[in-house]
Amino acid sequence: MLGFANALDTMLALQRAFDDAKNNDYFGLGTPNRGTYPHVNIFKDGDNSVLTAELTGVEKEDIKIEVKGNLVRLYGERKIQFPKDASIHRVERRNFKFDRTVKLGHRVDMDKIQADYKNGVLKIVMPIAESEKPKEITIS
Repeated sequence: MLGFANALDTMLALQRAFDDAKNNDYFGLGTPNRGTYPHVNIFKDGDNSVLTAELTGVEKEDIKIEVKGNLVRLYGERKIQFPKDASIHRVERRNFKFDRTVKLGHRVDMDKIQADYKNGVLKIVMPIAESEKPKEITIS
């Protein structure tokens, strides 16, 4: 039975890889992706861009965030652990690594970025860089 489980895991991983390749919008007009997980929402709130991401079951310490220019990268891993002597009957939640990069429509003020993680949802508030904000011009 162990051999069958490993073969099935391999087939499922291959299917996920095909799905990721199909859905990553490589040549589209959307955001560049390295992977399609975590699922994100990005919206503007005043002078901030806000990104929220579902990361259910991921420990805060296992989430990494990088921001450079107008790119935001989320990466890390979810670790599912069982007690050493546990008798495992079913495994539907698995360990996995994730790595996703999304492109914003503007650069952000790197010194004012804030991130919060509650109830499996990561929220990143990224103020728009001053150089990206519209300037009012006085006509002489």
